[in-house]
Amino acid sequence: MSSQLILATTKTLTHTMQLTQMERQNINWHISMIELDRFLDDAQFISIEQANYEQQLTVAKDSKRRYTLTKTKKELVVSSTKNGYMPLFDGVSRLKMVYHEPFLELEARLSDGTAYQHECFLEAQHDTKNTD
Repeated sequence: MSSQLILATTKTLTHTMQLTQMERQNINWHISMIELDRFLDDAQFISIEQANYEQQLTVAKDSKRRYTLTKTKKELVVSSTKNGYMPLFDGVSRLKMVYHEPFLELEARLSDGTAYQHECFLEAQHDTKNTD
């Protein structure tokens, strides 16, 4: 009787721990996307390119500063040309980015198979030169 009670308790505890981990991961994803949205708020889209088997998004801020969003190892990061580095989310095995002006669509697949999607507003950079 006590072994059945221990077995039931162990199963319940394991299930609860898995649910807690999934909820923590969901919360971390949403926090990361809020941070990304805030970062991209005053940025402009430049390009999405293939770099080392991964996509790399390049954006501009203040027309001089350039930043990239990419998956480095298993981490989703924003980095600058001057060695700035902002980790957003860990455990990413695949990242797909598609730009349909003015929206950037992200799809991330994690190591455990979980998939997340996010869409954010990102204006395209347009030349402001006068063509008279």
